[in-house]
Amino acid sequence: MIKKLLILSTLASVLFLVSCTSGNKVQAGSTKVHPHTALRKLEIDMIKVGDGLVKTEAVLGKSTEKSIDPSGTVMVWYFAEDRDVPEQYYTLKEKPDTVEKFLKLTFDPKNKITAKDFKL
Repeated sequence: MIKKLLILSTLASVLFLVSCTSGNKVQAGSTKVHPHTALRKLEIDMIKVGDGLVKTEAVLGKSTEKSIDPSGTVMVWYFAEDRDVPEQYYTLKEKPDTVEKFLKLTFDPKNKITAKDFKL
């Protein structure tokens, strides 16, 4: 009786661990998205004019494009929406052929956001 309970509990714990580790995840080997950038729209909306570069990169991760123009440093994040989870986005490593979702921020010399443009 004790052996059966021990075997049953072991099988149940193994099945539980397997079910917890599987699921919809970002492919770590993907060359299209930055790893660990599963963002919700709420997190993207947390970025406001006046915030610093450190907070921005902490929330959004590495930008897709970065350029310098007379208005300041312009950083752009392009996003791809997760098919399985609504309003969850991944930061793309390269600019897509058709731009559907993006966040464009302009930073002043003190690394503060002066302008925000986005489409989600």
